[in-house]
Amino acid sequence: MTDNNLIIQRGFADEQREQVAALYWTAFAQKLEPIFRQREPALRVIAESLNPQYSFVALAGDRVAGVAGFKDAHGSLLDLTPAAMTRVFGFVGGWLRLLGLSIFARPVQPGVLLMDGIVVNAELRGGGIGSRLLDAIVDYGREQGCDSIRLDVVNTNPRARQLYERKGFVAVAEQRYPYLRSIFGFSGAATMHKALREG
Repeated sequence: MTDNNLIIQRGFADEQREQVAALYWTAFAQKLEPIFRQREPALRVIAESLNPQYSFVALAGDRVAGVAGFKDAHGSLLDLTPAAMTRVFGFVGGWLRLLGLSIFARPVQPGVLLMDGIVVNAELRGGGIGSRLLDAIVDYGREQGCDSIRLDVVNTNPRARQLYERKGFVAVAEQRYPYLRSIFGFSGAATMHKALREG
């Protein structure tokens, strides 16, 4: 597939929700599987909880080739509400899963656009799709007047960190979570920022 066959756009259609949910699960399976445990119900609740306006997607025809999500003070790509979670997993199961997910919650700071990860279809990696999606996020942040973009990358994903560094992101903090290794397979994460304004 050539670069010219791809369209980068903000948001996606309702009929593409399942594709986006599957890609999101692939990107964050390391974090999500130990909490959700059941893949199919998880995909169902993720698909219905996606907010397209907080995403950029790479499209190859009707196929979603990649997704980049973001979060601001008003919303995020994935909004897992108690109502949705308890409807799918039951009252206790839904709340227990929400409690587990809360360890990954990140507050939004004024003037900062928070990235919610980039994922590219495994068959299409290496073709610059992730780079183009990241560029779209950066351009959007500038259009919105943001001061910077922030993201967090786990220490088991050096390829993603290399992409972010090539695009001008700088690690500003390193967190260590040795107690998470046995559950999630990673033991730390780097917080990275890219300034969008001088000074």
